[in-house]
Amino acid sequence: MACAEARAAVTASMVAHGYVVVVHDALDAELWLALFGRALPELYALPFDTKKSSGAFSNGPHRGYDGQVPSEVLESVAILNPVEPGNVRDFTGRLWPQGNPGFCDTIVSFAKNVLELAQTVERMTLEGLGVHEESIAWQLFSQSHTARMMLYGTPPDKETSNISLGAHPDDQMTTVIAQHEVGGLEVQVDGGRWLAVPPEPGTLIVIGGDQLTLVTNGRVPACIHRVRAPSGRERFSVLLSRRRKGDPMLRAMDELVDEDHPLMYNPCSHEEYRAFRLSEEGGKLREHNPLKAFCGVEKDGSKE
Repeated sequence: MACAEARAAVTASMVAHGYVVVVHDALDAELWLALFGRALPELYALPFDTKKSSGAFSNGPHRGYDGQVPSEVLESVAILNPVEPGNVRDFTGRLWPQGNPGFCDTIVSFAKNVLELAQTVERMTLEGLGVHEESIAWQLFSQSHTARMMLYGTPPDKETSNISLGAHPDDQMTTVIAQHEVGGLEVQVDGGRWLAVPPEPGTLIVIGGDQLTLVTNGRVPACIHRVRAPSGRERFSVLLSRRRKGDPMLRAMDELVDEDHPLMYNPCSHEEYRAFRLSEEGGKLREHNPLKAFCGVEKDGSKE
């Protein structure tokens, strides 16, 4: 009964708003301190050129180090597939030639714990929507993941803006967000209202992205979110994002397309969609349903 109630609650929140706040021990007090008290401060104490050399740049924008962007007061560093200790060791070896075992252990532990949570939430949501087990198993197996460590600053001109990261949906399947003690994350809910998600101890927020919207045929909306500038304080957060492996054509699950729920999105390549999101045209639609503009059925009248 408890499991059924939890599944219903998770599904209801994801369907209504595209996110769910979860109380979970994936990030216990010891790991939280190791992550935000040691690992991230050590990372962002490094010189700019060192952080920039962290790797993963070969895969394109927003997949390695991001920083020094005039419109956004933040820095971020990504590690691909961080549940594999070797990937994290390779990453730390580029930043700390002598190695950093403590950093490695912290990131791997975080990634393993949070990945399990992400898969559980995604499974609950799909079960709640009536997707068959075979489809769910393939959906969970077919994804890769990336950890991204974020440092937010304060905009230099507080009179014109207090936004560190503008409103947007993620182009991923799901993202789990762990926040430090400084708030700032906000999600958009009914009527365009903004709702603050405070960094409560023991909580994580799981948000759906455009990939999840497409495969669920619009049943789970991509969560529009933004980050307000902290009050003169640095703000750390760590994200674990999941996306479909490689670049297959993304398409709606068969079980979620019927007479009552006609096809909303044409199949599309994630890499082509990502390129659109990064283009000038896509950038203008950042918070105005770029997925629909790119591959929505209404765009070309196609039902294929």
